[in-house]
Amino acid sequence: MGLFGRLFGRVEKASWAPDAGPSLVQAPQRGGASRAPMDVTPWSATRLNAIFQDLSRTPTAALLLESRRARHCLSQFWLGAPVDQLEGLYRSAIGQSFRALLAGPLPAQPLDAAEINWRDGIARRLMENFDRPETTNLLLAVMPYFERGKMRVANPLQQVPGWLLGDYAALFDPMLQQRLQQPVGLLGPAGSSGVGMAYPPQQLVGPPRQMQQPAQFQQPFPSQQPVPAQQASPLPVMAARRGNEALALIQNQDFLGRMNGLINLYGIDRRDNEVKRELIGLRRQLGQIWLDVNPGQIQQLYQSSFGQLYRNFLSSGFSGELLIPEDQQLRTQLGQVVSNMTQPRALNALLAALLFYPPGKIQFGGGEQFIPPWLLQDLNALNAQGQR
Repeated sequence: MGLFGRLFGRVEKASWAPDAGPSLVQAPQRGGASRAPMDVTPWSATRLNAIFQDLSRTPTAALLLESRRARHCLSQFWLGAPVDQLEGLYRSAIGQSFRALLAGPLPAQPLDAAEINWRDGIARRLMENFDRPETTNLLLAVMPYFERGKMRVANPLQQVPGWLLGDYAALFDPMLQQRLQQPVGLLGPAGSSGVGMAYPPQQLVGPPRQMQQPAQFQQPFPSQQPVPAQQASPLPVMAARRGNEALALIQNQDFLGRMNGLINLYGIDRRDNEVKRELIGLRRQLGQIWLDVNPGQIQQLYQSSFGQLYRNFLSSGFSGELLIPEDQQLRTQLGQVVSNMTQPRALNALLAALLFYPPGKIQFGGGEQFIPPWLLQDLNALNAQGQR
């Protein structure tokens, strides 16, 4: 039995038949009719990831064949996955292997006849009605069968869920990716009462009447000479919740209370892996909000209840946990911006970057001149706490 057979078990011929067509998991038949024994085909997300990684490093005919079969396995998995669990699955090891597939060379390879039929069948389901509950299942199942730039979803901001939108844009819609990477202003101009939106119209979530006029971005340090736009380091996108959604989080006391409770749970038991996973997501959301806020409103946000949540996170010690590869990359990207504090939104990037550095490990190297006193005082106290 070959490698794929040992990994996934026997593959029924019908699952690869050109006329089989895609379908979601069917309900079991009722009645007393005899049934064939259940055929369980075990598989491993870790092994899938290894197959796709090996193909990227050393593409061979044998690995290409294994990767094709692994792709079909993943596609079938997404078709049958529970609709309300897709986001969690996408953020798990299964999603990691899926992203390794998308980033590798397999999607650029020509499809055989069975794969074309499989892809086209799913695509037809998508085109029939994009408002069905299983739309995201179908989208995940079909994405690996298209080359980069060769698939396009109409109105993706409404049709593609936020947790998938960044990867979809990176693969198939470069113009959308540029729009997603633009800073999103969350707070209104200095001196305004309450919190106002400054969200670009093309990214607005919700009806247009919810949008106010965009506020003018203000440099946090007007005396500095701004870096030309072509020299500025790009800001990463750290979380899907932006604009109206992120604004709702800032103002939601229940959310702030739950997240502070999560930080407290980490202080009670630092070995709780579920709490750690939640805090990884919280760190990215906190960082994204700092990247999106108008620079002229940073102090106002820092001194709000959201800022208190942020300071609680910094003092929790969670930043001392070993970073997963994705977070290591985010820290590197943020560091490239912070390395030159004369860049636009460098203070935004600094506040986001601090979430990835343990207390006591932050060294400014003379850059204190670019940090406002209200922040520098807290950072010095935090560093002193970490060095004890």
